[in-house]
Amino acid sequence: MTAKPQPGVAPGLLQNRHYSGTLATVLYNWPIFVGIFLFGVAALVCASFLAAPWSALLLVSGVAALAFIISVPVVAYFVYDWGQFREYDRLFELGELAQANVVIDVTAGKLRGTRGLLSRVTQGHYFIVDIFDPEKMTDQALRRARELEPSLESDRRIYRRSAKPNQLPIPHNWADVVYCSFSLHELQRAVDRDAIFAEFTRILKPSGRLLIAEHGRDWRNLLAFGPGVISYFSASCWNRHIARAGLVVKHHERWRGLVHLWVAEKKSR
Repeated sequence: MTAKPQPGVAPGLLQNRHYSGTLATVLYNWPIFVGIFLFGVAALVCASFLAAPWSALLLVSGVAALAFIISVPVVAYFVYDWGQFREYDRLFELGELAQANVVIDVTAGKLRGTRGLLSRVTQGHYFIVDIFDPEKMTDQALRRARELEPSLESDRRIYRRSAKPNQLPIPHNWADVVYCSFSLHELQRAVDRDAIFAEFTRILKPSGRLLIAEHGRDWRNLLAFGPGVISYFSASCWNRHIARAGLVVKHHERWRGLVHLWVAEKKSR
């Protein structure tokens, strides 16, 4: 489902549970970090040659740029890698995955959450459904993620499928759990998001659970990640998609202030 990585340092680093999220943030977005760094350095250099008020403006801009490229990895470490408990561990508990027989992991190519969940889901059937569409998902960070992601290593059999948002290759009323980790926002068109949520309702068993981890388009994520927040959607947007699909939110919380975690359930008959 992802491009086979070439031997190198990046795949090995991304497999390390202790800092994979932090490194993924940097490696997937490295051109942006380089650009901001060069701008910061150039602004500080130019500030030394110009008179006020331009020197002050460039000095503040340069310091802010350099502070930003330091703060983003720090925030990423706090959100994804700090401590022994991750957001996928929390969803594992909230979604009662220990009892699940059929788990459908819907992704656009980022597999950090998949690796984390697979380390805990030790029974039943595990399907990875790749919804990547190169024509619609043009984000270069996602493409780099697909190139750099290391192959999954698991002692169990993993079923892999490619799919469109409106055609998940899963039977009706079959899945105990559908898991989506930081991938649904790649569906930038509302019609595609509505379509995939309708598919979630179709494939889930009655009382089956949908688990979602997504950043929000809000002031907290803006402060943490800057303009990149525009690629996310608000919590109310996801709540509307869940409701329109006929699912019921059983639990919603903020993970470390920046990530929304949902557990939604299909109504039993």
